[in-house]
Amino acid sequence: MLSRSILTGRFVAARQIVKPFTVAVRFNSSVSDDKYKHPLFTPKEEFEGYVKVKDYFLQKRDPYLKYDDQQNRRNLDEPMHEYHDFLDMWSPDHYDFISDKTALKWFLNYFLAIAGFAGTIYVFDLWPERPNAPRSYPEGLAKDLGALPGEEKLYTARVDRFA
Repeated sequence: MLSRSILTGRFVAARQIVKPFTVAVRFNSSVSDDKYKHPLFTPKEEFEGYVKVKDYFLQKRDPYLKYDDQQNRRNLDEPMHEYHDFLDMWSPDHYDFISDKTALKWFLNYFLAIAGFAGTIYVFDLWPERPNAPRSYPEGLAKDLGALPGEEKLYTARVDRFA
């Protein structure tokens, strides 16, 4: 009796620990709101009085110009951006996205080029001749390959009639 009450009490306690939650809580993370935007370039009190430098990635600078620090594309006398770590040459690459129209144009050009190449080979019959002649095995290779009686069809030669 005591063991039964202990077991049921333990299961009741375990049931109370697991509390259900609503699914709507999960979707709160994907809400588009201004307060959730990336705070990368927000003005702060700690940068008061500091020169406001234009936000641009140093990867976008001309690599052929002469800089004091050629590897980082930076001159030593220019003011450093307050978020220099996010904008320097060692930050993750910044990609310029293209429009859907341009992407679709290049996508179609690629597949049209492949289709044109394949069509040219097909129309002008440009594939080479086979360097071998098809063989025929009148008795097949079933006996030589160790086929059991009734398995001869599995071991028959498949003659290529299109060569």
